[in-house]
Amino acid sequence: QEDWQDVQINLFNPGVLGNIGFGTNGPTYRVRGVETSFIAVLAAGLTAQGGMSWNSSSQTNSPYLIANNPELLADPTTKALYGQPITSIKNVFGPLGTPSANSPPFQFNLRLRYQWSIDSYHAFLQAGATHTAHSYTQAGVNPALSTGGSVSTTLVRFENPPYSQYDASAGVAKDDWSAELYVQNLTNVNASVFTSTTQFVPAETITRPRVFGIKLGHKF
Repeated sequence: QEDWQDVQINLFNPGVLGNIGFGTNGPTYRVRGVETSFIAVLAAGLTAQGGMSWNSSSQTNSPYLIANNPELLADPTTKALYGQPITSIKNVFGPLGTPSANSPPFQFNLRLRYQWSIDSYHAFLQAGATHTAHSYTQAGVNPALSTGGSVSTTLVRFENPPYSQYDASAGVAKDDWSAELYVQNLTNVNASVFTSTTQFVPAETITRPRVFGIKLGHKF
């Protein structure tokens, strides 16, 4: 369990906080989970290796942004430039129970490798898989993309979708030489791993497309 207190986040929500971006400390998260890794010999020449993590993060407080400038508060009719009363703002960091940003609740990786020898040749076959569950790009206070896709802030909150990827390789080595064939992202998954509106338009960083390759090596 981890208690992550006074987390620093960036805020920019003109309709609520005024037309200025700023960073501040505020939300506290409680993170509970389990992380594990393993290596197992399943049979002669066959090994399995992997790791998994289960993590649940939850915002445990919801402090206000407090209006505490006595000169402005002396006159209750004082308003900000965009016409809203100057008052304390409730739940500025998002509602209780909101997960922290970029925190998938579940991830795992697994690799199986079989290797053997024939005379002076050493060969192997290998297959692997990874999975990442969904996550959010920003804290709960930042708004989701509005209907119609209009962008009013560089900190729009997106949900990164879950995705899985697979890879495989095979190789042979003799003396100082080696050769390997491999493929990454075998099923050519096209998923966004991060989405942002830094330039006031939605932009996605996506998974690398399927790649086939050959590796040739020589030790000297």
